[in-house]
Amino acid sequence: MITETREFRGRGQIAAKALVVTAVAAAAILAAAPANAAEPHFSFTPSFLAYTDSATPGTTSFYPSGNLPVGANVVDGVTHKTRVYFGFDIGNVQRVRLTTAKLVVSELSATDCTKPRELSARSVAEFTAANTWANPPATSGKAVAAVADSADCASRIRFDLTEALDTALKGGKSRLWIELRVAGGDENKPAFGRYLYQNSYNFEVTLTNTPPKTPTRLTYGDGTACSAGTYYTGYDLSFNADQTDADRNPPDALKSEIEYWPLSNPGNVTSLPTSQGSGGDGVFGSAYLRVSQVAEGAYAWHARTYDQRAYSDWSASCPFTVDKTKPNAPTVSSPEYPENPPAPTGEAGHEGTFLFTANGSDDVMEFLYGTSPYSLYNRVPADQLGGAATIQWRPWGSGEQSLYVASLDRAHNLSPVREYKFNVRTYGVTVWPTGQAPDPAGSRGVVVTLHFTTQVGNGLTKIAYAIDGGAQQFASVGADGVVDAVTTPVAAGEHTLTYSGLDGAGTSHFDSTTTFYASDEPAVTSDGVYPIDGSGGGVGVEGVFTVTPYLGVDVQDVQYFTTADSTNVTVPIDTDGKARIHWTPTQSGWTYFWVKVRYTDGTISWYHSFSVTVNG
Repeated sequence: MITETREFRGRGQIAAKALVVTAVAAAAILAAAPANAAEPHFSFTPSFLAYTDSATPGTTSFYPSGNLPVGANVVDGVTHKTRVYFGFDIGNVQRVRLTTAKLVVSELSATDCTKPRELSARSVAEFTAANTWANPPATSGKAVAAVADSADCASRIRFDLTEALDTALKGGKSRLWIELRVAGGDENKPAFGRYLYQNSYNFEVTLTNTPPKTPTRLTYGDGTACSAGTYYTGYDLSFNADQTDADRNPPDALKSEIEYWPLSNPGNVTSLPTSQGSGGDGVFGSAYLRVSQVAEGAYAWHARTYDQRAYSDWSASCPFTVDKTKPNAPTVSSPEYPENPPAPTGEAGHEGTFLFTANGSDDVMEFLYGTSPYSLYNRVPADQLGGAATIQWRPWGSGEQSLYVASLDRAHNLSPVREYKFNVRTYGVTVWPTGQAPDPAGSRGVVVTLHFTTQVGNGLTKIAYAIDGGAQQFASVGADGVVDAVTTPVAAGEHTLTYSGLDGAGTSHFDSTTTFYASDEPAVTSDGVYPIDGSGGGVGVEGVFTVTPYLGVDVQDVQYFTTADSTNVTVPIDTDGKARIHWTPTQSGWTYFWVKVRYTDGTISWYHSFSVTVNG
């Protein structure tokens, strides 16, 4: 067999070129778009296309592109009689549901529009490589005449091939072969020749339709079932309706219709735009209601399913109530941790009972609480609608604490957040030195002022303390929780302090140990030539620094060294109890001093250090 390309030109016709395409075209099943009229369940494009020509009786044009000639057409003085062959894949069509099957093509032109349209379609045996004009495939069944959509010369035309499709399906065929030709003796007459518009060939199959089932599983966006009773909301919400349909292969394109109305005016029905969804339990339609645009009140909604041909019955009605009013902030109380108490109560980590009430809002169903107004992660249900709830709560901090609580009504409106303040007792005592002074009795000791603080009103009346394991001393706590205690004289250096708080019954609380320091560091002043931590003087210029011992008892002399000379320099004590360092620098720049007092027993004081900068 030889494939060829042939160009046709006919009188009064639009030129059409039939091009050979060597690739095999795949069958296409087009999903029909929703329309007011029911579309076919299947719309096939041909998986096979060819035409034969009497002018070349031994060849066939397979998969041609361009407009197709059918019947007799004269081109360049040569009469071509042509027949068109289609193959449509029908394996997915359910014979038991078959209603109609039509071949639909579009005509482009006719040689003589006054002549009747004599096109007919008929099923044939499989078109093989051996088939040509001279060897056409065997026909079967009856020829079906064309039915035009209009009386125009060129029109969309249809051939009812229901019987042919039924026969093919009954015989277990997966492809239906169709021959399109000009009928009878008119096939030889050019006046009856026509052209088909390129690529406008469809096989449309309509099946019997079963209306979808009435939606029965109706839910809201949070999963609440309609059957649960009236749904309350203060926020935008969605309605979901399941979709169930018996029709398969192909499955019907389902769509939900959802509408709602006020119970006070059932005739005032509003339809909502819907969308499709799917999940583990099937497909469903969904609609969204902007509650912000709806007045408060009682409403109902229902749904039905449309399969592009028939509607299900309306579902049962689902009542819902729009309530956008926030409930009152709840009341909060606790016997162990009363609000704003005159004195702290309880203790960190000790459990207390807290009672929440709806505070007059009769639709509160739950309370939310936590330690921040932005983290109300804990929830407890009310004992009844508009009722109360009790929780056990352990404050883990001491001092002023807050529990934040809000009410949630059945429409999920959150109340203003209530801050409940209470004061948790702590027996903690803090201490630090706030000052020191030489022993006024003139010993080599230092008296240190220790500043003790504790929580106001916690019941501690005294502070008991001891230094370096010595005798216990006591200081009375003031009404402000503060007491300053002056120690007995201690030697300069580090000391251990043990302390605790005593309540009115003498019970000790918060036994603790810490350290503090007493310092006998001398004081140093400058005559101004070389300001302390400043700059002045110059090389060869003397400056004087006066050293005053912190303790004026048993002082032998003063010693110092510098970054310029690490050797200790001894300076005597003058009659006024002070020592004078006379220093003449030999180079400009920065110098650091370390100064100490040496006692008669050989011990030394804490160092005093400072720096000066010699001008260059």
